[in-house]
Amino acid sequence: MNIEDLRAFVWVAEAGGFSRASTEHRVAQSALSRRVARLESDLGTELVRRDGRGVRLTEHGVLLQERSSRIFAEIDAVRTEMFEHSDEPRGEVTLALPPTTAQVLAPLIAKALSERYPQVRLRMWEGFSGAIHKWVVSGEVDIALLYEPEERSDIRVTPLVREPIYLIASQRMREAFPILKEGSPVRFSDLPKIPLILPTKSHSIRSLIERKAIERRLKLDLAFEVDGIRATKAMVAAGLGCTLFSYAGVYEELADGTLEVFETTPRLTWTLALGEARHHDANRAVRVVRNLVLEQLHALMDGGYWKGRFLVSKPS
Repeated sequence: MNIEDLRAFVWVAEAGGFSRASTEHRVAQSALSRRVARLESDLGTELVRRDGRGVRLTEHGVLLQERSSRIFAEIDAVRTEMFEHSDEPRGEVTLALPPTTAQVLAPLIAKALSERYPQVRLRMWEGFSGAIHKWVVSGEVDIALLYEPEERSDIRVTPLVREPIYLIASQRMREAFPILKEGSPVRFSDLPKIPLILPTKSHSIRSLIERKAIERRLKLDLAFEVDGIRATKAMVAAGLGCTLFSYAGVYEELADGTLEVFETTPRLTWTLALGEARHHDANRAVRVVRNLVLEQLHALMDGGYWKGRFLVSKPS
């Protein structure tokens, strides 16, 4: 019995048909059909029966699928164990990052990983915290960074950094609104006097700001809703409004004088956290990527690029 024939059978059984299995696994339908037919010949029994909606497993097919699933799970476990005990970490890791964090951290993590652990293949996904939550729970990503994560029983959350949130404005806005005094904090109660450019409600910072406004019975002046940090910064620079964001997200614009930051009083903060599915056992490759994330965050903070207070120690 050929292991690849067995794998083809499992793909067809799980997909419910040859056509769908062909699409999902990028294998020609004719090749899958030949492999399953060869497996049936080797075993001397019929495993699948075609019908108008796909395939139906025979009694022997159901039994073989159950046994095969355990076989391939054991093969994967052996492969993982061998990787764990190899001299060099290896394997594939999927990391999810929010947009602003991604533009800063992604190149640093990728560079460090390729230099130190070339056998670890990294996939990076970018999304807002709501989407990242779903990816973590579904197991689509191994680890993730997200802001203001919800308390959930299916996600293990490790708070990493407590970041201040600043009001971001252009010189044009400062000149137009007297409450924006250079070097002076802006009272939160004065925010309704300023047109704001904020992301939609799916973004954690929008939820945080609106919650604070409701607590103080304030109605914010929402000029524009924009889901995109680049577009938001361009609109703020053009004098169309102000936004609220972390320091790292506008570091380059602050350096070239395009944008300015104002602290708020009372100070607004949000928490960047590491999220992992509780049922997920991190292998060596995942642990390597996790440590690199913490290491690069510490380096950014030491260099003044990232503002805030670390809530975890630097990895040794």
